Amino acid sequence: MSDAARAPHFVRSFERGLAVIRAFDADHPALTLSEVARAAELTRAAARRFLLTLADLGYVHTDGRLFRLTPRVLELGYSYLAGFTLPQIAEPYLE
Repeated sequence: MSDAARAPHFVRSFERGLAVIRAFDADHPALTLSEVARAAELTRAAARRFLLTLADLGYVHTDGRLFRLTPRVLELGYSYLAGFTLPQIAEPYLE
């Protein structure tokens, strides 16, 4: 979606921060700055700022070269999952 077609309340930087988080997956649990930038379609400078902010907030850990998500990212989905009961979660699998 083009920037012109987005709603006035849309926060582009938030979208970009989420793209950084989504760059990590089971096949890519640890990424370099360049890999994150490429996956999130950001400049290296922007990816670095997002990664360092996420590290300051405790969502990302770095050894100086590689970045990894921390278990704290689970907080982002917990509120959604907490709204489900066990039968609601199991029902699709039981059917």
